[in-house]
Parts: sequence; structure tokens; C-alpha cells
Amino acid sequence: MTTTRSCPSCGAQVVASERFCANCGSRMPDPATPAGGQPAIEPTIMLPPPSATGQTPTPLPPPSSTPPQGQGAMRLPSDTPPSPAPQPRRGLPLWAILLLGLAGLCVVGCVASFAILGFIGQQAASGIGTAVVELASAVATPEEESGLIVPTREDLPTRPPETTIEAAPTTGVAPTSGAGGGVVGGVAGTGGAGQVQTAVAATAQVVAATAESEQLFSGAREVFKDEFVDNRNAWFTGVFEEIETDKIEDGVFKVLWTNKGSSYELYEVRELTNFIAEVDCLVVVGGTDASCGLVFGQKTDVGFYKFELFGDYYRLFIVQAEGDPPILAEGNPDGIVRPDEVNRLRVVKQGDRIRLYLNGVQLADVSDSTFPTGKVGVSTNSYLENEAAEINFDNFSVWELQ
Repeated sequence: MTTTRSCPSCGAQVVASERFCANCGSRMPDPATPAGGQPAIEPTIMLPPPSATGQTPTPLPPPSSTPPQGQGAMRLPSDTPPSPAPQPRRGLPLWAILLLGLAGLCVVGCVASFAILGFIGQQAASGIGTAVVELASAVATPEEESGLIVPTREDLPTRPPETTIEAAPTTGVAPTSGAGGGVVGGVAGTGGAGQVQTAVAATAQVVAATAESEQLFSGAREVFKDEFVDNRNAWFTGVFEEIETDKIEDGVFKVLWTNKGSSYELYEVRELTNFIAEVDCLVVVGGTDASCGLVFGQKTDVGFYKFELFGDYYRLFIVQAEGDPPILAEGNPDGIVRPDEVNRLRVVKQGDRIRLYLNGVQLADVSDSTFPTGKVGVSTNSYLENEAAEINFDNFSVWELQ
């Protein structure tokens, strides 16, 4: 017998197996789904009546349920409400508050400790610095005791404003005459530019260095410098004529004499016309019977100028192949020279104008044209017969002037 069912749209009878209504064309619901659209409820299994013992039999599981296996936890029915989520806790626990408080106290204590230590350190450093300065002023270093400390330009005495010094009386030493009626090399005769100047002690006291020298340096170009840390400039070293020994050691150029003698070493690269030459020198052994100096205008087999310094005397003179050396300037540098200490010698030559400086103080300003150009170098002398002398040089520098 054919089973029918009613169309939910028009109410017409439709064969149960048809999926669409032949009258209105509406889709027929799934036969397994009731009209309300909800899945069919499984039939309730009726329990048998209580047994004669009065105990209720164990209910059977519904047909769709899976029997439990082993000791696993039983699943809750799908309609069992979920457990409520735990509510968040508000505020910090007491132990956290205590820890934060202790941390704050530690930070405050550390800051205060650093501040106190910094203040104490400043006071201690100030006291130590003062003590070091006092100790340095009271105790000389071994280098200072040996006299080998080389002064820098900043160490030299501050020069007072320029003072014009008139030429001192001549010494009475007449310049050697040569062909042409003048001094050899073109120096003018008596009363001319080649007039000999002597700076006696009283004159040397008032000779002043000027700002002019600093202006010269600002417009000069350094062409040579040797601090004698080694012999890179190939100075002569060794024994010469059995009485002179030259060597470079301890950062200085040493010239040692065993008898009376004189020598010089030159900057051989070029000849100079307008220049500034400086050197630091120290008479280690020999006292006022040994000297150090600068030579310039050197022409081989012709002659040169020599600026020579003793502990109690200086002079500028002309060394020639023949004849007595004309003296252009001389005097006692008392109050300027540093006996038994390092002294800085400087020569400034511009054209026929020659200026001599000692420890930054001008000693002489003369005019001479005997040797307008030539090589520059350092020189030593020992006037001791069969006795030792030692002269040290450092910081030999040459600047070219425009």
C-alpha cells in the first residue's frame, strides 16, 4: 500500500517517497525530520518494573551511546552546562606589595650611597692632587737632576714688550780688510753695517724679545726637525781624530771631547738664505770652557757664521779660510743664560739682517752680507787641554722664511 503525506505548502497529498510536491512544486521535508525541523527524538526505553527484591534494575544505555571503555572518564551529555570560568582576582597579593616596597627602599639607599661616595671621592681626589703638586715641586725627577730635560717654546721666559737698544761701544777689534777696501765678503768698513756690536752685561739685561719673532714663526715653513730619537738623518757618529766621539743615544746628539777641539754638523739637504734655526743645547761636562752653538751661511772651503754660547759669554763671528775671525756681536748673557742647564739658541736671518736669541730673549741685531746664503748646522768647542768635555743637542729645527 502506498504511503502519502501532506505538502506543508498547499496541503496536497504527496507520495512519501517524493521529494517535491506535484501540486505546488515545493520541496518536501526529509521524512526523518519532523515538521518542526528538529531531529527526531530517540524513543525512550522503558524500564521493567522493580524486581521482587525491591531494587531498580540498571538502566540500559540508549542505542546511540557508546559504552564506556576501560577506566577513562565518562563524557558529559551534550546539554550539560559548561563549568563557569574563574573570575579574575583584583589587586596584588600582600607578598608582592611587600617585595615592591623593599625594592623601592633598596633603590633609594643605593642612590644615597653613590652620592655620598662621589662627594667623598671628590674631596679625596682634590687632596691627592694637591699633594702630588706639592711633591712634584719639592722633588726633582731623575731626568731633571741629570739636566737633560729639553724645554719647549712654552717653557721659555715670557718676553716683555719690544725695547730699542742702541749699539754698544765697539771692542776695538778691527775687521780684517780684504780686496776692495772692505771686510772680506763685502762687510762694510768702520762705521758701516758691519760695525762690531758688543752687548755687555748691563745691555743684555735690558735686551727684550718681541712679538716680531712670533710673527716670523707664523709666516715660516718648517723644512727640517730632528729630535734625535735615532740617526735617521745620518749624522756622523763614531770617533774623529781620536779626540772627538759623536753618538746619538738617550734621545740626544752627544759630542764628547778628550782634548781641545772644534767641530760642526750640517743640515746637508739645501742652502738657505732667509730662515729661522733653533737648537737646545747643554754643556754636561766642561763648564765655561766648553761651548755649543749654531753655524749658518756655510760655504765649503770659504767660511760661515758662528753663534757660540758659553756659560758666561756669547759671540757672533765670521769664520774664514784665512785671517782672524771678525766678531759681529758679543757679550755676557748674565740673567738670560742658564748655567749647567739646557739653553735654547735661535738665529733669525733675513737678507743681511741677523738676530740672535737665547731662551727667547734677543741678544743682538746686526747687519752683515759676508755669506748671503749657505748651509745651517750645530757646533761645539772644547778649550780644555787633555781634559774631558761633553755637549748634548736636541730639537734641532729649521724654518724657511718667505
